[in-house]
Amino acid sequence: MIRRLLEAGPGLLVQGITGRQGQLETRWMLDSGVEVAAGVTPGKGGSAVHGVPVFDTVAEAVAATGAQVAMSYAPPQAAADAVVEAAQAGLALIVVSAENVPQHRWLRALEVARAHNCRVIGPNSQGVVVPGVGRIGCPGGDEPWQRFAAGSVGIVSRSGGMASELAMLMRIWGLGTSVQMSIGGTPAVGTTLTEGVELVASDPNTRAVVVFGEPSSSQEVDLAVAVTDGRIEVPVIAMVAGRAGDSLPTALPFGHAPRDAEGATVEEKCAALADAGVLVARSTYDVRVHLAEVLPAAAVR
Repeated sequence: MIRRLLEAGPGLLVQGITGRQGQLETRWMLDSGVEVAAGVTPGKGGSAVHGVPVFDTVAEAVAATGAQVAMSYAPPQAAADAVVEAAQAGLALIVVSAENVPQHRWLRALEVARAHNCRVIGPNSQGVVVPGVGRIGCPGGDEPWQRFAAGSVGIVSRSGGMASELAMLMRIWGLGTSVQMSIGGTPAVGTTLTEGVELVASDPNTRAVVVFGEPSSSQEVDLAVAVTDGRIEVPVIAMVAGRAGDSLPTALPFGHAPRDAEGATVEEKCAALADAGVLVARSTYDVRVHLAEVLPAAAVR
C-alpha cells in the first residue's frame, strides 16, 4: 500500500507546513527528492513554503493536486481535527507527528478515519521510508541517503529513533530496507504493531520483518497471536526493549507510554513471541545473526 501510494504520486500533502517543524521537514523531504504537492494551514492559503503552494483546507489542496498521502505537523491540540479533515477529504494515508494529543479527541478521530478507509500512522510517529521511492516525514534528517538503502528487510518500530537505527544497520550489513515504519509510542496508535507488520510484510520487496517493541500495552503479544494464526507469512525478528522495567512498579513511567498492571511484562512478551515462532533478539547483534538465518542467500557483512 505505502509503496504504491508513493510511486503513484502525485506527491505529499503537508498539514501545518507553515509552522517551524513543518517548514524544516518539508525542506528535508524536498532535498531528498520527495515530491511535496501542497501544504495546508488555515488562514495561510495563497502563500507558499519552499515553492510549495499552501491552501486553507485539505479539501482545496486535494482538489488542486489530487494528493492521497499527508504528513501532519499539526500541534497536539489540533492533531485529531487534522486527521478528521484529512479522512473526510478522501486521503488514503496520514502520518501524524504530534505528541501528547488529547486521548478522547484522538480516539474519536480514529473512528472517523476508519469509517473513511483512511490509514493513520501515529501519533508520535517519526515517519515512513521506502528507500529508493520516498519518505513521509523526517527519518534520516537532512542526510537520508547516508542512513537508508533499498533492500528486502521491513522494519516496524514503536520507537522512531530505533526505526532509523535499525535501518542504518541494515545498510551497514549489506541488506537494506523495503519499508521502514515508526508507528509511535503512545497507548492508542492509529496503526498497531501487528497492523504495521502486516502492511510491511505485504510489500513485494519484503522477505523478512524486524520489529522493535517496548514496555507498556500488549501489542507484542497480539503480534505473536497474528503470527500463530498465519496472518504473517514472512519471517519475523523481534527485539523488545525494557526488561529492566519488569522489576519496577507499573506506576513508574518507563518507556514512551504508561505501563498498565494488566499489560504483559517484557519477558512475557518475548516468551509469547518465541512460542509463536518469532526469532527473539536481545541485542542488535542477535538481530544480525537471525537475519543471516532467515536470509541465507543475502550478504550480511
